[in-house]
Amino acid sequence: MSCPKPPSTEDLETFLRCQDADTLVSVLLDLARDNEDIRARLGRLQWADRPDKLSAGFRKTLSAWRRPARFRPRREALAFGRELEKWLDQVAQELLPQDPPAALDLFQAFIEADADWFHQADDSNGAIGTAVRAACGHWLRAAARCETAADAWPDRLLGLYAADRHGAREPLLQQAHQLLGEDAQRAMVAQLETRLSQTLQDPGAREDPPLDTFRWVGALSLLSASLRDPDIKVRASLQLQADPHPVQREVFARAYLEANRPADALTWLQGPWGHLETHRLTLQAQALQQLGRVEQSAPIRQRVFERTLSHTDLQHWIEHLPESARTEAIDHANRLAREHGDIGAAAALLLHLDDPRAAEECLLAHASQLEGRHHGQLDRLAESLRVHDCPRGETVVYRALLTAVLEQANFRAYGSAAGYWKRLQQIADSGVRLAPLPEHEVFTADVRVRHARKTAFWARVEEQGGRIRRGRV
Repeated sequence: MSCPKPPSTEDLETFLRCQDADTLVSVLLDLARDNEDIRARLGRLQWADRPDKLSAGFRKTLSAWRRPARFRPRREALAFGRELEKWLDQVAQELLPQDPPAALDLFQAFIEADADWFHQADDSNGAIGTAVRAACGHWLRAAARCETAADAWPDRLLGLYAADRHGAREPLLQQAHQLLGEDAQRAMVAQLETRLSQTLQDPGAREDPPLDTFRWVGALSLLSASLRDPDIKVRASLQLQADPHPVQREVFARAYLEANRPADALTWLQGPWGHLETHRLTLQAQALQQLGRVEQSAPIRQRVFERTLSHTDLQHWIEHLPESARTEAIDHANRLAREHGDIGAAAALLLHLDDPRAAEECLLAHASQLEGRHHGQLDRLAESLRVHDCPRGETVVYRALLTAVLEQANFRAYGSAAGYWKRLQQIADSGVRLAPLPEHEVFTADVRVRHARKTAFWARVEEQGGRIRRGRV
């Protein structure tokens, strides 16, 4: 018997509004007995007309969090970060409409306690940093609702940003437009540029800049984003380095393109950029396209595609061509894929060109050349080959992935590698002929001999139900 489909939010609201108060009270009491969140929400609801009491309750929770009983490992840190964000949302929804200054004080207390949040947990998943950034956004919106003189905010904002020691308070300046008008922001820019110039007055400061230098350059870059004025970012960076390297030039060009100033972007796109040359060409083509100079951008798009063999880059190139030239371009892409040295990229392109058999033949012909280190790209390729019913091509990819993990002894990827092992067994069990590849038994026997001592991997294979062999490894 199938379960009834749950009602939509609108249907449920209509239904609840038709119920009498006694029925709803009874349901809420039943739910509150079993759910701490509901009990807490109903408790706060009792103080809806007493923002001072509501604020005190929120502050009590904040104070308790600052006295952790123990360090939170990575998995618990993720849940803790979500709990922090939930608290911020509750303050915004329940206290901010009633008392903006009280909500602002709570958001500021939360931001100023960021060292406590970071020091008590392993934030390698970034959940706590995300919560602190969310708090900065809440702070700006709460400040905008306070009846405070506008000239009081810049110094307070800069002070809060300048005390950042963990790199999570960027939204305070990056989203400053939520609180300050353009004139106030530009006044902050002028103030910061003066501070930066003063910091760099010492002759040795440019060669060995003090920490304050980077803080003010960072602040100017963030305000540049808020004002959508890349000139601010460029001026600040050039104070430190008059001849920017390709990474900085790329940052400048992207900023100008986002601000719809392609001519200024081109200034920073003069090459070559060494290993970043493909980035330069891509941005150069984008700038020329924004300027309407398609006859110049099309050849550059072609060069980018021929470097990357990316289907996305192929589409960007084709979009620049007249209809009459597109078939020839696709034929050229097909020929290039068959001759290209990056076998994984070539196979992926052939799949996008709706030629799965050619993709599989490409992999079979050059199986020994496939590097398994690029697992993200190859995982996607294997899934596409499976969709297109190319089991031999799948086998080439999964063997390369498995071999790379084991040869590098990448124990963190042993779970994925065990999945590759299991999928290879499933392909072999299907009865498909793998020639010209070595048969499955030959490949697995070699793996067992070469990596017999990687017991952690074989344990993961057994956990996932994969067959190892008769007897012990």
